[in-house]
Amino acid sequence: MTGGPGTDWQPSDDVALVAACLDGDAAAWECLVDRYGRLVYAILRRGGLAEADADDAFQNVFLIAYRHLGQLRERERLSSWLITTAKRELWRVGKRRGDAVELDEATADERVAVEDDVVRWDRDRLVRDAMGRLDPRCQDLLTSLFLEPAEPRYREIAARLGIAVGSIGPTRARCFRKLEALLVEVGIDRDTSP
Repeated sequence: MTGGPGTDWQPSDDVALVAACLDGDAAAWECLVDRYGRLVYAILRRGGLAEADADDAFQNVFLIAYRHLGQLRERERLSSWLITTAKRELWRVGKRRGDAVELDEATADERVAVEDDVVRWDRDRLVRDAMGRLDPRCQDLLTSLFLEPAEPRYREIAARLGIAVGSIGPTRARCFRKLEALLVEVGIDRDTSP
């Protein structure tokens, strides 16, 4: 797969994305940073870095990634590699500030395992990508019904979409079928999702 401006990278093609980045495709690099930027930043902030330190560390993580991307042997594990890089940068910043703590291997980590976080984050990303591939009407309807913090008001939603209130249910069902088809396309279905 070749890249270029406007390339629509599929959610599961990190191998092709890395290859395009190594070929100098600026759009692929932008996609890589966009795809994994929130994950890296979340690791840095959850690790206790202040916003300014997290911003600096974020830049360093992606600078390291840019410089060493060619050394990544298992390109399908790009997210794991970036997580490890972010954790090393977090440790480096903490050590420089003098507040890095050595962890005893016997100490139980009560947080969810990083691998579980990666799986959940990746599944969430696939769902967001699939939502983005829906037509605008379905995106608006599903967002209004399920993602907005306020209780959905069917009359307002119907007015905004230009449909009858009684059409919301059938339209929602059609949108769910479209979303389900997109999710199955990328490997998420009811039988394999936790």
